[in-house]
Amino acid sequence: MAEYLVELYVAQGDHVAAQHHVALAEQAGADLAREGRAVRFLRSIFVPEDDTCFLLFEADSAALVTEAVGRAGLRLEHVSAATTSVAGAQESPADTTKGTSMTSTTTSSTTSSSSTTSGTGPDLKELRDKQQKVWSSGDYNKIAALTVPVSEHLVDHVGVGPTDRVLDVATGTGHVALAAARRSAESVGIDYVPALLDIARRRAEAEDLVVELAEADAEHLPYDDASFDVVLSAIGVMFAADHDAAGRELVRVTRPGGRIGLASWTPEGFVGGMLRTVGAHVSPPPGAQPATRWGTEEVVAGLLGEGVTDVSSVTATVRQRFTDAAEFADLFLTWYGPTYAAAGRLDDEGRAALRADLVALAESHDRGEGGGLVCDWEYRIVTATRR
Repeated sequence: MAEYLVELYVAQGDHVAAQHHVALAEQAGADLAREGRAVRFLRSIFVPEDDTCFLLFEADSAALVTEAVGRAGLRLEHVSAATTSVAGAQESPADTTKGTSMTSTTTSSTTSSSSTTSGTGPDLKELRDKQQKVWSSGDYNKIAALTVPVSEHLVDHVGVGPTDRVLDVATGTGHVALAAARRSAESVGIDYVPALLDIARRRAEAEDLVVELAEADAEHLPYDDASFDVVLSAIGVMFAADHDAAGRELVRVTRPGGRIGLASWTPEGFVGGMLRTVGAHVSPPPGAQPATRWGTEEVVAGLLGEGVTDVSSVTATVRQRFTDAAEFADLFLTWYGPTYAAAGRLDDEGRAALRADLVALAESHDRGEGGGLVCDWEYRIVTATRR
């Protein structure tokens, strides 16, 4: 394998942001390696004076390195064969100004992603609190209808029936929990945004459905071990702050022989592109991992661990229709928590640039069928059986 050097822009020479970029890149490289791909993250060098972070990979090709960086949700300036050693923190990688002071931001591969001890890892409680505020912002109910077909597909695919006790993790406005209740299952839903739970309750009352709803986060499910026959999440648990802890909890509350089913946007799909676009304008908070990792079967298998068997997946698309790309961009900038919160951190010029990129993204996915913007949003359903 050859060595390749990736150059990333780090706004205002932010050391914390650089560390976050490195952690994402290292994780993405490890994920690809577990899939049997010939790529390995080696180290990084941060050049704050140039607002630049260099990542050194070993891989079979530059294309594989580009894929790793894209999976990490990062936007690279360029990737090239590494012809200059970067082993010393004071050395200058190729194409940079000689004599620039550099600070190593290499992360330890042995550090637990769930560590919350000061100085040893991201504060995931703080991250969870920030994310809760993000999802409480905007008005997700204006967006939620777009994912109804995904939730219905998940419940059908897993085969929820009248004898099942079902938990919907990160239920939001209740799509999966309500769908399970319509199939006469004993349905329970949790979410950490009270306003969304209120909407789910009103929906259940309107349909005269019995659904138990509780405020909780995916990393701390308030239920005993082996409490549910089926544990589901549609476009929900993928946004947990601590992916490892959430994966463990999903398994813990599922009874032996019970089923787990998770529907998540894929890294390669439209929403994966949207989240990368937002991340290119506003850096994610320190410690945040790309939500679309859950849209890869191998990653979910690793998160669920040895407690499950029969892991498999299918991909599908949900077709979305808008008047035009501008309507899509304005809808998400006004109501969707992640894009709404990101736009709020930008000045007028920055918001205009983010909007322009969202419009361009939507236009690039238009099926060209006429009568407005028509896009297919890809998601993956991963299923597993509790041992």
